[in-house]
Amino acid sequence: MNTLNNNGIVKISFFQLFLLTLAQAGGAAIIYIPGLAEAGNDVWISNIIASIVGYIVIFSHYLPISQRPELSLTEIYDEYWGKLLGGMASLFYLIYFFILCCLIVADVFYFGKITMPETPGYVFIIFFLIPPIYGVKLGLETVSRLLEFILPIIVVIYCSLFLMVFPKLDFTRLLPLIPDGINPVIAGAIPNMNFPYAQLLPLVYFYKHSNINAKGKTTFLKTIFWGILLSTILLTLRSIASASAYGNDTLKTLTYPPFSTIRLIEIGEVLERLDALFLAVFYVTTFFKFSITYYVICEIISDYFKVGSPKDLAMPVALLIAVSMPFLIPRFDVILQTVVPYFYVSIPLFFPLPLLLYGTIRLKKPKSLSK
Repeated sequence: MNTLNNNGIVKISFFQLFLLTLAQAGGAAIIYIPGLAEAGNDVWISNIIASIVGYIVIFSHYLPISQRPELSLTEIYDEYWGKLLGGMASLFYLIYFFILCCLIVADVFYFGKITMPETPGYVFIIFFLIPPIYGVKLGLETVSRLLEFILPIIVVIYCSLFLMVFPKLDFTRLLPLIPDGINPVIAGAIPNMNFPYAQLLPLVYFYKHSNINAKGKTTFLKTIFWGILLSTILLTLRSIASASAYGNDTLKTLTYPPFSTIRLIEIGEVLERLDALFLAVFYVTTFFKFSITYYVICEIISDYFKVGSPKDLAMPVALLIAVSMPFLIPRFDVILQTVVPYFYVSIPLFFPLPLLLYGTIRLKKPKSLSK
């Protein structure tokens, strides 16, 4: 349930926050397996190792934002680091989220071009962007209520599809475990660290929107941690299923291994070609992942420049993303090539900057904290 506090800020429930975490870990991560080229059939182990980054990203930001729950992260940087230095930090976040939004749109664009090559690419962009624009204009409460209704159904469909494909799997293909040592597994974990676990970063901007006064500050942290745990289990499920469905050599040749795995479902002559349901899971979670990140971009601009609200900026930001995506990501292989560099360049955002901000807050010890 959504509520409003005395300042008119929309408050979301912890269950909705939990679902936001699941959605943010979804998207293209459902149909694509990062780190497959490096780790091979052991990529499911890489996924589990990489999930540690998600906990680090959330906890390192929880430290400063929990000190000033009435402010957004942008406002906290502005207050403690000043307009210039704080603005540069917020710009760093803004660029990261903007590129992430372009990557999400590119996932839909290139997946559509690969599966439906006869359809003009701009059609996928237009039809994908219209619902998030409408959602942000309606407000966070509308998006979160829709999420609360539809995402549990999507999770059930996702799990059911992989349960139905089990008879087609050969789990002996997972053996032997780590035959080439731990190095390939670690190498495979690095792409997974960014995609999707570091991309949980937008969730920290929902701290001021959560009901922290009702159940305590740490409930925010616990809720997202439970969300990361369930996300890890769900993503590991798709990795294990794909690795069990195909041999190592075949697996590495597939562009979308989980999608190919679901197409193996064949129960009698009734249940088959259920890949359409899997695509529904992909598109729904991608919609929410984009909407969450896109909303945060609008909120950062609104908080820093003190102009309007996120819904007022929805249209211009969406148009900028739509125009920028083809220039930033002109080919499908660019998505794959930028996963690791994008992670390395963005590392300061994941824990150094928020920890420095936390140290600044503790050193200054404003009166509001001592009460």
